[in-house]
Amino acid sequence: MFLELKGKNEFKVNYFEMLKYRLAFASLELEGISDDLTNVKQSMKIFNQLQAINYIFDTHKENHFSHYEFTSLLCEVAKRVTGEEVSDFRTTEASVVGSNVERTKPQMIRNNLWFLIDDYNYQLDNCKSEDELYEIEALFHIRLLHIHPFEDGNGRTARVLLAYNMCKNSLAPCIISNEHKKMYCDLIENGDAKNLAKLFKELSENELNTMISLYKELDEKGLIKENNFTEEQKVKYMKLNKQF
Repeated sequence: MFLELKGKNEFKVNYFEMLKYRLAFASLELEGISDDLTNVKQSMKIFNQLQAINYIFDTHKENHFSHYEFTSLLCEVAKRVTGEEVSDFRTTEASVVGSNVERTKPQMIRNNLWFLIDDYNYQLDNCKSEDELYEIEALFHIRLLHIHPFEDGNGRTARVLLAYNMCKNSLAPCIISNEHKKMYCDLIENGDAKNLAKLFKELSENELNTMISLYKELDEKGLIKENNFTEEQKVKYMKLNKQF
């Protein structure tokens, strides 16, 4: 389980901390953050994103959310992402620049979120393969963004939830960089869950390879104190080992 990175041996603790910064920066980069990290406003955005990531990984452990837990979680993550007080969902009509997708009307947001989490839980209960997991996450991500529950911070909130969901379902998280921005946005706009799932799978596998390759390099330098990879990760490690 990728979530086991947190709080295990020294390598996993350090890797998880680095992963959180990369997730935070990549998510903000998609929304036009500059690379001037001496700018206080930009630094605060990264701080807020890290607060949201820390919150969800530190406080939620279950695979399934009840209706109340899910809506409460969204508000808590959005509050940390934006640095603003968020106690409920938007009350005005929403439009996204450059998008033709009609976002959910304010009075239907809570109902649509309840349907969303019901369907998500049902799909997880009946999932039969790793590829299905990616499709489930892709569809959930698209539907959440199309509901657009908040005035601000919807994309950043959805990507925090995506990272957590993938980790708790034993998948490496997706770090979606500017390189994939157009494809990512187009797939969401078109509601193309199949191809978004393929993108998520590619980026997830890249992240797992990054983790294992870094482990390999540190291990060769004698900097790994103990090896407590899962059996699945050991197999992946041995395969990569043969490539070098």
